[in-house]
Amino acid sequence: MSVLLTIMLLLTLAHLVYESILAPSFRLKIRYQAFALRDDLRLLKMEHGDTLDDKHYEYLQDSINTMISNLARFDVATLGLSECMYNRDPEFRKSVDERARFLDDCTVPEAKSLRRRNVVLAEKAILVNSGMLVVPLVPFVLMGALKQRIRKFASLSEPDFQKVGSRELSASVS
Repeated sequence: MSVLLTIMLLLTLAHLVYESILAPSFRLKIRYQAFALRDDLRLLKMEHGDTLDDKHYEYLQDSINTMISNLARFDVATLGLSECMYNRDPEFRKSVDERARFLDDCTVPEAKSLRRRNVVLAEKAILVNSGMLVVPLVPFVLMGALKQRIRKFASLSEPDFQKVGSRELSASVS
């Protein structure tokens, strides 16, 4: 029981440190990167003028601004809710698909690069905002990574299993 309480206390402390110190710093860095991305987009529009049509510019700027203003809400839960809405609401799905397709179809390579950078920033924001969600998932990831060893372990016969903790094995390994 004391081990469980100790683990819960350590997780609580880790959560406190992450959410009050680390995550805000990471979010601020992402926010500044998004501002720089938006500045790069505006500079690109000035340099390319009509080559980068207004609709591409406005859509990309709007998506960057959405991330800047909602940065703290970019997390796994919101991603899941948007996926549910995407699957349930045909009008929402159509709007999202058209907008994404339009942004991806831009012919200006620099604008495509800005789009990719915006997606990477969104991925970073989701990771930062869902950071402590990873801690409870660690055992499952470890189980997945150890699957082959567990498979072999589960195949042990009774005599082999008894050897695992015995001095006989310890002496033979040394």
